[in-house]
Amino acid sequence: MLKKLSFWNTVSRILFLLLTPAFFRWFNFGFIWHSIYWGVVSIVVMVWFGFILISPLFGRIGCGWFCFVGTTQDLCFGYGIFRQKKRKPMLWLRMIMPVTFLASSITFFFLNKNGGMIGGIRFLPGLFSTELNTHYQHIWIYDTLGALLLGLLLEKRWACKNLCTMGSFTAIGSTWSRLIPVIDTKACNQCGRCESVCLVNLPIMKYTEPGNGLVTNSECTLCGRCVDSCRKEAIKIRFVWNRKKYREQVSLS
Repeated sequence: MLKKLSFWNTVSRILFLLLTPAFFRWFNFGFIWHSIYWGVVSIVVMVWFGFILISPLFGRIGCGWFCFVGTTQDLCFGYGIFRQKKRKPMLWLRMIMPVTFLASSITFFFLNKNGGMIGGIRFLPGLFSTELNTHYQHIWIYDTLGALLLGLLLEKRWACKNLCTMGSFTAIGSTWSRLIPVIDTKACNQCGRCESVCLVNLPIMKYTEPGNGLVTNSECTLCGRCVDSCRKEAIKIRFVWNRKKYREQVSLS
């Protein structure tokens, strides 16, 4: 089953990409801004807040198996006109988006509340309908074309790592993810195939040192490409509940 993980990941991402036009306002995290604006807990809030909540256990599974913006960038096959070395996300840039996102939406929430337009926070999952009228068709097209453009200009989900608000929040939880790629460092022959196929351009080889073997990078989206690419079958995605204990056991074996 694990050897087919990337196949099922691709099926899942394409499925949600095709479903997005029908459920655009339920899937697009941009509508969380509107939900806060109106003081409403909507379906899109529950969906993405759920992914944030489970990120300490399942990592960025929402980004890797669900997000249509990320999938759209993947359609560019990591082409990236402006290439760069593998590097960590730019913290200052990563902070700008969520801070602006939340600060502006919360400000408007209080303005609406003080103006008598809303009374407070309400639970209203169906605030946003599935109707894709002309206005939202344009927004969907702009979002999709924007993601394609980013994928063509900036390689392998650079935008997801540096510009995405939900990506920033899920990455925080993913720092402690229990579900991670695990490398059998004795079986690994350092060929680098796993690193070359990684959808988010992770420096996987640095985790292949003896006594390590745990890909603990919070940007991992659990796509399974590294698992399927390894000819030595040295990589598996597993639950590791105690990383320190695992490394100690590996060092002793």
